[in-house]
Amino acid sequence: MWNYNFIPPYFIILVTFLIYYFFQPRLPVKLNKSFLGIIIVDLLVVFTDLAASLSLDYLADSSVFYLKTINIVFFFFFHLRSFLFFLFTQSVMGAGYRRRSFSNESLSLIFIVSEGFVFLNFFFPTIFSVSDEGKYSYGPFYNVIYICAFFYIIMSFLIIYTFRKQRKPRTVLAISAVNFAMLVGYIVRIIFPKYLVMSLFCLTAIIIIYLSFENPTIYLSGKGKAFNKKALYNVLEETGEKESPLVLGFILHNYNEMREIYGGAQMDKGVEMIDDFLAKKYPKLLRFYLRDGRFVLVGKDNSLLESVREEIKTRFTQPWYGDEDVDLYLEVGFAQLDHGLYIEKSDLIVRSILEGLREAESLDNSCVTIGTDTIKQIERNTYVKQAVEHAVESNQVELYFQPLMDAHTHKIVGAEALARIRDMNGSIIPPGEFIPIAETNGKINHLGQQMFEHACQFISTHNLDEAGISWINVNLSPIQFLRSDLNSRFMAILEKYKVPAEKIHLEITEESMIDYALLQKQIQSMRRSGFQFVLDDYGCGYSNVSRLKRCPFINVKLDMEIVLDYFRDRDKILPTLVQTFKEMNFTVTAEGVETLEIAEAMRDIGCNFLQGFYFSKPLPAEEFAKKYFTQA
Repeated sequence: MWNYNFIPPYFIILVTFLIYYFFQPRLPVKLNKSFLGIIIVDLLVVFTDLAASLSLDYLADSSVFYLKTINIVFFFFFHLRSFLFFLFTQSVMGAGYRRRSFSNESLSLIFIVSEGFVFLNFFFPTIFSVSDEGKYSYGPFYNVIYICAFFYIIMSFLIIYTFRKQRKPRTVLAISAVNFAMLVGYIVRIIFPKYLVMSLFCLTAIIIIYLSFENPTIYLSGKGKAFNKKALYNVLEETGEKESPLVLGFILHNYNEMREIYGGAQMDKGVEMIDDFLAKKYPKLLRFYLRDGRFVLVGKDNSLLESVREEIKTRFTQPWYGDEDVDLYLEVGFAQLDHGLYIEKSDLIVRSILEGLREAESLDNSCVTIGTDTIKQIERNTYVKQAVEHAVESNQVELYFQPLMDAHTHKIVGAEALARIRDMNGSIIPPGEFIPIAETNGKINHLGQQMFEHACQFISTHNLDEAGISWINVNLSPIQFLRSDLNSRFMAILEKYKVPAEKIHLEITEESMIDYALLQKQIQSMRRSGFQFVLDDYGCGYSNVSRLKRCPFINVKLDMEIVLDYFRDRDKILPTLVQTFKEMNFTVTAEGVETLEIAEAMRDIGCNFLQGFYFSKPLPAEEFAKKYFTQA
C-alpha cells in the first residue's frame, strides 16, 4: 500500500496558490507564466499520481488499459514538471532572452525524447509494464524519468552559475534553493518509492518561488494597482531584442512642493486618481509608478505613443478632484522612448527613462525623447562609475598639481592638488565627469580623503620652501564638507605625515555656502586646528559679497568664466569686485589664465595670484616635482 498522508494538504495549498494567482495583479512575463504552468502541472502530477497509486492498490477494480493510460499520463506530467522548473530558472536568470542564451531547441529535445519513451509505453514496456493479471513492474527504461529530471536540474545550476553576476545575490540564492529542493525530492523518491513524499519538496520549491519572485507586493507600487520599478525592469528585460515597444513616462512638476501645498494625503489621493484614469483609459497598457510623481506606461504598439501622450496632456489641463472639495492643479513633463530604439539592457533603459523624466520635470508639457545619445551617455556614466569605484577601492586616485603664480613676478608661490582617475584603458577621465558621479555614488568622501593624504605625503617628502611654495590647496566637495568628523580625520593624517596645518589651504565651492550655519561651524572648528580656507569658483554659484564678509576665507578664486568674460568685454564690475575683496582682506586668485594678455589684465585689476594653462597645465606629482623642485 502507498502512503497518501501528504496528498490532501498539498492539494489544498496548491489550489490556494492558484486562486491567489488569478485574483492578484500580475505582469504578463515569462516568469509568471512559468509559475502558473508549474502550479497547474503540479496539480495534475498529484492528481494522476494519486489515481495511479490507487489503481495499483486496488488492481481488481482497474482494467489493464486504464492502468497503462493513467500511469502514462502521470509520467508525462512528471517530465513536464521538471521541464517547467527549468524554464522558470531560465526566466529568473534571464537566460532565455539574452544573447548568451542556452539553445532552447537542444534542451527541449531532451524533454521530447523522454516523453517519447513515455508514449511508447502504449506499445512496448519502456517505463513500466502491466501484465494481463494487472501486475505492475518497472520497465527497462524506467530510469529515463530520473535521467531527464537530473539533467534539467544540472542545466539549471549551470545557468545559475553562468548568469550569477547579472543577478542580485539573494535572487541567485533563492533560485538555487528552488532547484536544490527539487534535487532532494528526486533523491528521496528514489530511496523511498512507496512514499509519495516528493510532493513535500515540490511544495517547498513552490513556496520559495512565491516568496522570492511571485508575491504581488514585490511588484506593486502601493499607489493604486500600478506596478513598481522592479516590475518595470522585468518587463523591459523580457522585451529583449524585440522591436521598440511603446514606453512613455511623465512626471508631476514640483512633486515635493505640491505635497507641501496640498498635503501628503491629498497628493496620495491624486496619484491614485491618476492611476485610476490610466487604468480605465488604457487597459491594454502596463502602468508603473516609480514614486515621487513619476509614471511610466508600456505597451506593444509604438504607433499609439503620440495619441496617448496628447490625451494625457489634455487631461492635465483639468483639475483632479480630491477629498473635502480640494482641486489638485498639476502639470506634467513627458519622456518617451524613441521609435525604432531596440531594448538590449533593461537597466539601461530604466535609467534613461529616469534621466529623461528628471529633464522633463522643468519642461512645461514638453517631451524629452530618449534616443541613442541618451543611452550612450548613460553607458558612459556607468563606465565612469566603475572606474571611480575601482580607483577609490584600490587607492589608485592619482595626484596632479597645477601651480599658483605670483601675479607680478610670475614665480610659483603655491599649487593646487587635483585628483585624476584613469579608465580601464589607462586614459584620463576629466574631473567634470567623475566628480559628479563620485558625489552621487557616495565615493567622494573616500576620494577626497585619499587626495588629502596624497598631498600630505607629497609635502612630507619634498621641501616646499626650497621651491618657493608656501602652501598646497586641496579641494573639499560640499558633500565631504558636511562630515562632522572631517577635522579629526584630517588631523590624524597630518600627524601621520608630520605636516603642519598651515601648509594646507582647503578649497570649498560656493555650493558649500548654502547651509551658512553649518559652514560657519565647520570652518571655525577646522581653523582652530590651523587650517585655512579658500573660496573656489567665485561667480558661478550662490554667494554674494555680503555673505563673504562674514566668512573667514583668506583667498577668493575667480571662476574662469568671469575672468574670460571680462577679458572679452572689459567693464568696471570685475575690477571693482577685486578691489572690494582686497579691502575685506582677501587675496584674489584668477583662474583660467590662458594667455599673457589675460595674465597682465588680471594683474592690472589687482589679482594677487594667477592660475591657468599659460603657466602650466596640471602635472602628475612626479613631473611637477621634477620641474619645480629641480629648478629650485
